[in-house]
Formats: sequence, structure tokens, C-alpha cells
Amino acid sequence: MTEHLRLIARHLAHLQRMREYLVYSTQRVQQIFPIDDWAALSFDQHEALAAFRVRFSEFQEHLGKTMRAVAIEEEVDVERFGSVLAFMEKLGVLESIERWKLIRELRNAVNHEYEDDTERLAQFFTELVKATPELFACHERLVVFCAKAYTIEP
Repeated sequence: MTEHLRLIARHLAHLQRMREYLVYSTQRVQQIFPIDDWAALSFDQHEALAAFRVRFSEFQEHLGKTMRAVAIEEEVDVERFGSVLAFMEKLGVLESIERWKLIRELRNAVNHEYEDDTERLAQFFTELVKATPELFACHERLVVFCAKAYTIEP
């Protein structure tokens, strides 16, 4: 196995651990929703929301890095991330480039507007919770591709 394939294997193993933490955080956040009064949330609930936000963001970011590493292995031009996304869509890892970008925009919005506008914030968190299974499905398809193409298991 080449050093680059070992890197992909490490990325996949790390994603699996990150996924487990995100599953836990998602379950905690789902118990909080719907949020009618943000001021009434406990410190533990605010912490659960913050943990979910960070874990979601990091999972998507690391998933993107792993997709880039696979694209490099497949000798795809990775200078522009759009090329990586197009390749992942072609492989069937991503269902839609546009959906990936929308989820990334939601992630960025919740990170930059955290607790400024509670109504918008509730919408962002709701959308992130809904998007979590999509990221998990993308992760699963990437794992399947790597298993078939490189015999790498996380």
C-alpha cells in the first residue's frame, strides 16, 4: 500500500470516529428541538448546540479533505475544489454538487451568525440536523468506493 493510500485510510478511520461523535451530538440536539425560547435553554443545552455545530462543521470539512485525497489518488486536478466535487458526483459519492454547497453555506452561516438572530439560528440548526443523514450517506458511499477501488476499510 502506498503512503497516499495509507493517508486515505487514516482519513477514513478519523471520519468514522468523528461520525460517532456527530451521531451523539445530533441525538442530543434533536431532544432540544423545537426551541421556542432560546433564553430558557440551560447551559447543557447551549453546550449541546455548540458541540453539534462544531462536530457537523468538522465532519463536513474532513469529508471534503478525504474526497480531495481520493481525487488526488485518481489523478484528478484538485486545484479547484469544484473539480473534486464534480468527480465525487461522477463517482456517485455525492448526489449533487449544489446540495453539498448548500450544506456548506448553512454550516458557514450558523458558524458566523451564532446566537445573533435566534429565529434564523433555529432554522439553521434545523437544516443542519436534516442534512446530517446526507453527510453520513456521502461518507458511506466514499467508504464503499475506497473499499472497492483500494481495498481500504476504515
